[in-house]
Amino acid sequence: MITPMVKYSFLIYHKEYDTFLNKLQDIGVLHIQEKANEYDEQTRQALSQIKQINDTLRFLSKRDQEESPEKDGKQAMDVVHDIRQGKEEIDQIEQELVTLKKDMDKARPWGDFSREMESKLEKLGLTPRFFMCNEKRFDSDWENQYYLERIHQESGNLYFVIFQEPGQEIDIDAEEIKLPARPFSELEETYDDKERRIQEINRMFDDYAVKYQQLLRDARKALQEETEFNQAKNHTEAEAQQKVMLLEGWVPETKEQVLTDFLEEQDVLYVREEADKEDPTQVPILLKNNKFARVYEPLQDLFSLPHYHEIDLTPFFAPFFMLFFGFCLGDAGYGVFMLLAVTIYKHTKAKPKMKTYLTMAQWLGLATVIMGAIGGTLFGINLTKADWMGDIKNMFLKPQDLFYLSLAVGMLQILFGMFIKAANLWRQKGFVYSLSTFGWILALLSLIVFAGGDRMGWFAMAEVGTIYHGLLILSGILIFFFSDPRINVFARVGQGIWDAYNVITGVFGDLLSYIRLFAIGISTAILGLVINQIAITFGQIPYAGPLVFVIILLVGHIGNLLISGLGSFVHPMRLIFVEFYKNAGFDGGGKRYKPFSKS
Repeated sequence: MITPMVKYSFLIYHKEYDTFLNKLQDIGVLHIQEKANEYDEQTRQALSQIKQINDTLRFLSKRDQEESPEKDGKQAMDVVHDIRQGKEEIDQIEQELVTLKKDMDKARPWGDFSREMESKLEKLGLTPRFFMCNEKRFDSDWENQYYLERIHQESGNLYFVIFQEPGQEIDIDAEEIKLPARPFSELEETYDDKERRIQEINRMFDDYAVKYQQLLRDARKALQEETEFNQAKNHTEAEAQQKVMLLEGWVPETKEQVLTDFLEEQDVLYVREEADKEDPTQVPILLKNNKFARVYEPLQDLFSLPHYHEIDLTPFFAPFFMLFFGFCLGDAGYGVFMLLAVTIYKHTKAKPKMKTYLTMAQWLGLATVIMGAIGGTLFGINLTKADWMGDIKNMFLKPQDLFYLSLAVGMLQILFGMFIKAANLWRQKGFVYSLSTFGWILALLSLIVFAGGDRMGWFAMAEVGTIYHGLLILSGILIFFFSDPRINVFARVGQGIWDAYNVITGVFGDLLSYIRLFAIGISTAILGLVINQIAITFGQIPYAGPLVFVIILLVGHIGNLLISGLGSFVHPMRLIFVEFYKNAGFDGGGKRYKPFSKS
């Protein structure tokens, strides 16, 4: 649900404004209404520094060093500069190492044939030229024709040097090599020096990770508070020839008492207003859900927050998302493994900020266990065909049943979304605006109940035909005559016909989208089955068979869990954010409540 908001407008004498803002920031409950479109120069600089500190903290946190903060007078931006400079130096050295490696590969076969030796030979009138060719193509007559010396033989190639006399032409079928400017030993020494320098810089990074992460966090907090303070001033309007400052903001009703207690001690004028008549996209959103729905709020953030007059869909899509994930992964063994692994990590090494996501993963693992038990799949084993299960195997749903179940779940969510849409319209515009949507709900329910009941043999259509047709006529009246109460009756009929086309084609397409739940679940089961069959086949290898069997099972099922788990997360999100949100008439566009505070 969305926490009700109250708007406050303050008038403060300009000389007391900074003091007032400081105290307001201390209590940290007011969300300041944004009015300025651009940041001032001071704020832009502070935001740039915050970004640099965040990047540095992310880099240092990956060093996995136990922190032991020190206060040695070093400034946070000095740490940022040192880290950035060290990273740039490593990048440059790594580029140089690539070039050095190529030169070393060229120089290695020739040893330390230096330029000094070439100079001595030139004084004797000889010019050394370096060649390489396949040893099968080497012609021994070359040794008689030229001053030729074999230097090195490697990988079927022969490296040799010819000392060319003045005016002598060399015509041989070999590749001439241009040696690097420095001999191999010097190149190797330079290469080792640069690698040692990289190690020194990495030791510096580790040292900084131990000493200065807390310093950076403190500096970031101070910059954020300063930035928020400057932005609060930036969103202030000056009135009465710059003598009076006007500040507007929002406070949740649950925190309003804190603000009113503060205002009783201040000498300021203020006006309190309800949020109902404000632009719903401008009122900040603070969600308040139970423990179960709260863990799914990060998914809501991935799409969009509801605007202030909408219904928060988080508690309504949370159980569906959990069900859909279990439907897609659909292996009880994977669910148990996922549930145990996440629970152990959550209670041992997980950081507090990760626990919400891990709690979600626990619920998803539980859903996978339940849906895997319903479908009869355990680590790729099809329990419906396992003789050792006895009569229990007849209790599992067959693939055809799972197919129809996916459609049934889809229709249930579509209808549920329509109910929410009708409730939203009733709440925002009035009851008459929701009648068309109720008409569609009545039409769909009538078709499902009466057509389905006739097919299942619960009753004969001839016996209930009058009721059935009466409900369809009533739904038609609601659909075509209340499509848009703002326009005349003839225009409403035209609008209703257009809406009917969109709804009929839309609902049919949406319903087919839910088949993906069945398809992904079946593909996960088939991949698990194939992995088991491959493991059994290779497990028959003499001696090493049992070890190979275990390795294939572990690697195969972990890989299947990771790949299928990703699909089981993404596709239900699509069903929620496209099919469900569309049928629920979700608009979105809300801004998250961000109080002006120092925390």
